[in-house]
Amino acid sequence: MTKYEIINLLKDCSIALNTPVLLINDRNKLSYHFPDSFQKPPSVLRDLHRSYINESRKRPYTIQMFTDPYDQHLFLYSMEVEGKEYVLGVGPFLQQDVSRKHVKMSLVMNDLDATYEEQFVQYYQQLPILNQVQIQSVKRLLNQLFPKKEKKVRYALDEEKIRSQYQTFTQSLHAYPEIIASKQHFIDLFKKGDARALEEYQAHREKALINPDVRTLKNYIIRLVSELGYICIEKGAQQDEVNSLCDFYINFIESKITVEDLKSLELNILQSFLDRIKKVDEQPSHSPLVERAQKYIFQNLTKELTLKSIAETLKVNPNYLSGLFTKEKGVSITHFINQQRIKEAKELLLITQHSLMDISTLLGYNSQSYFTRVFKSMEGIGPKEFRRKYQMEKG
Repeated sequence: MTKYEIINLLKDCSIALNTPVLLINDRNKLSYHFPDSFQKPPSVLRDLHRSYINESRKRPYTIQMFTDPYDQHLFLYSMEVEGKEYVLGVGPFLQQDVSRKHVKMSLVMNDLDATYEEQFVQYYQQLPILNQVQIQSVKRLLNQLFPKKEKKVRYALDEEKIRSQYQTFTQSLHAYPEIIASKQHFIDLFKKGDARALEEYQAHREKALINPDVRTLKNYIIRLVSELGYICIEKGAQQDEVNSLCDFYINFIESKITVEDLKSLELNILQSFLDRIKKVDEQPSHSPLVERAQKYIFQNLTKELTLKSIAETLKVNPNYLSGLFTKEKGVSITHFINQQRIKEAKELLLITQHSLMDISTLLGYNSQSYFTRVFKSMEGIGPKEFRRKYQMEKG
């Protein structure tokens, strides 16, 4: 296909699918976009998207969907046009509406200055929202519309290469039962909350994934997060808390750019889920009202939470809720809220470089000094000392 034909095809896709379309040339510059009114991503996102474009070039003539840490989704397709390599883009698009508060949180989570807020809000407002069914439909349609690579007839076969590939294949088959057994052993240990699960996992991954690139390792860890989350819920962990943890880690994984960073995060993820599954058997069952109160707290940790606001949402008397919650949980609602926030704060202190101000804001505290006082009252040391101690132990 000629460049002119490709541009017309992209324009038709944009009109039919109600999404922006892009054409990126071999120098990673935007050669064409539609509609003309499409506002380009903020400059801080362009390097990130450039890395996705480079990844798509590694698998030409293949539809690939990329998701960045800012909740944007983008289909990319690399192909040769008139002797030059272009990348076709359909998107970006969102899966749900992005509020101003969500933008603020994204900036904090990704170490960006608050001055970008207005620019991000305006940019998000132009992006379409597609649900999962629509996304799959778009992918199927693009697979039919976009050109396929012409298959070349091979008249001669390299026997040595075929022999080598066959040998590698047979070796992988012989190793497969061992890999399956290793993974099952890890899962069995994990379900018991056994600390040996960490060592078993490392041994298993060395067999299952040899010298992975960044994207392969990201996908592997994302599957791990989903699997561990499912096991935790199956064993009785709080579903909303686990879902929130899974969402956090999956988004955080995408912010990593080296294999070393991903491997370090991988061990933190394992330890975090292992700690949660250990506590499942320690948690007594609660009345439906207390369960609902807990669920509401987990879903709104970043917002202002008070006994009065929770009771109004649940349509119960505040004094009755307070008494029942304290009786069943052994702590007041306010203390429980702070426990959960400090638990999340510890996660952020250990696996991110966010400032104390960013973390306190993200977790709904009105001031850094109050956050520090609450943290110290629960952990015995302040958040700065907690982070420093962990970093020293890592060193």
